[in-house]
Amino acid sequence: MFKSTVSRFHSFKIKLAAFASIAILGTSCLNDIDTPITTPAAYVSIYQSSPDAPDMEIFADANRVTSQPLGFSEFIAYSPFFTGERLFRFLNSLNGGTLLEKKFQLETDEIYSVFVLDHATNLDAKLVKDEWEDLKPDFAQFRFAHLSPDAGEVFVEFVGMDIPLTPNTVFKDVTNFGDVEKGKYDIRIKSVVTGETIIEIKEVEIREKSVYTLLLKGLLEEPSNPNSLDLQLITNYFDL
Repeated sequence: MFKSTVSRFHSFKIKLAAFASIAILGTSCLNDIDTPITTPAAYVSIYQSSPDAPDMEIFADANRVTSQPLGFSEFIAYSPFFTGERLFRFLNSLNGGTLLEKKFQLETDEIYSVFVLDHATNLDAKLVKDEWEDLKPDFAQFRFAHLSPDAGEVFVEFVGMDIPLTPNTVFKDVTNFGDVEKGKYDIRIKSVVTGETIIEIKEVEIREKSVYTLLLKGLLEEPSNPNSLDLQLITNYFDL
């Protein structure tokens, strides 16, 4: 059962500062709102997975979200945003040209992730509501985001488990969060068509009472490309 809005957001807002500190992005982000956190707000993270888009500046309506350009595989940690219908604008950081404009409806006391997707010529952004269950001892919450435009249909396997951790997923799919027991795992991404492992990471530590997103990003068919196929594990939330 999901947490109630009140209890979930009391805990979330207290720990919001911790999220900013765990972002692996080499920048800090400017909050969409500068008013106190008691102002009605939604909480939004933004992840840039387009393998060939230029570094970008991001705005929500007239409010700048980025403090410096956001590049491939970089992300902005959860930050408070004004609610309602918001026009997100993604601009080329070099010349200010518009890469993408897209409207999203943000609701009060909801948590979201925005994923910037696909090749620059077909750039898109997807808004996902982040809903995880109550955290409990010995378990984490885990989901998978398929952000590779050419990797085909895949599933996630934790070595040692009897069944795949996720259903079959295609490009732009983001699974729901589910329980994973704490521990160290070898994680494989396998092709649905061939059954072969297309990428693997070993000895990944999954800690209890944490919320994770595993991201498949980059290009499978271009192994020499600097933005070739890769996996990235992000911590969305943790119980202190």
